[in-house]
Amino acid sequence: MSEDHFVRDMVKAIKEKFDKYWGECHLLMAIASVLDPRFKKWLIGMSYNILYTEDQAAKNIKEVEDALEDMYKDYLEMQNALIKEASINGIKTTKGSNWVSEHASNGSGWEEYEKYIKEVDLQKPQVSELKMYYDEGLYIMQGGMDSFNVLEWWNIHKLKFSVLSKMAIDVLAIPISTVASESTFSAWGRVIEPFRSCLAPETVQMLICGGDWIRKAGSFECL
Repeated sequence: MSEDHFVRDMVKAIKEKFDKYWGECHLLMAIASVLDPRFKKWLIGMSYNILYTEDQAAKNIKEVEDALEDMYKDYLEMQNALIKEASINGIKTTKGSNWVSEHASNGSGWEEYEKYIKEVDLQKPQVSELKMYYDEGLYIMQGGMDSFNVLEWWNIHKLKFSVLSKMAIDVLAIPISTVASESTFSAWGRVIEPFRSCLAPETVQMLICGGDWIRKAGSFECL
């Protein structure tokens, strides 16, 4: 096999590996990046146009946008259901309140105000939180990448984005790791080869741990 063929085969294998992982979890990763106020839709817009052709990039971006819209609608429905349930429970509590609280509100207009607020809460906003989030500027970091905590940012802005913040926290809390688990099994495959198939489990574990220690020790020496 010539060197050119070897290089092409290596590149093809790497590309297949990349497409496998990116194809399986790119939607979740893309949604997570959009829900990061430092990136929003700009990161996938740049990355997709590098990774894919123009038509494929537009198609994938549309897929991410549609998935976000569908997720937001589901979370909005859940939020409205919770508000409606809380409103019904509030009416029951008001009817069962004591004599002092009932007479203290007489003539104050408080009951009318509470009724008005409950009706307003059940109305859908004219502009969705998702659109408001898109229209706002990107968050400019003060410091390096590690200095920003995206979950803390959403916790701070949960009053402004009550629905979107819950969706973002659920998505960003998902650990994304597929390569690490496969690498573990690959390491076992390199140790338990046909000539070492009779090794005891304790011996295999010691070999893998020893290899990790040696690699880490080597990286420390390079530093």
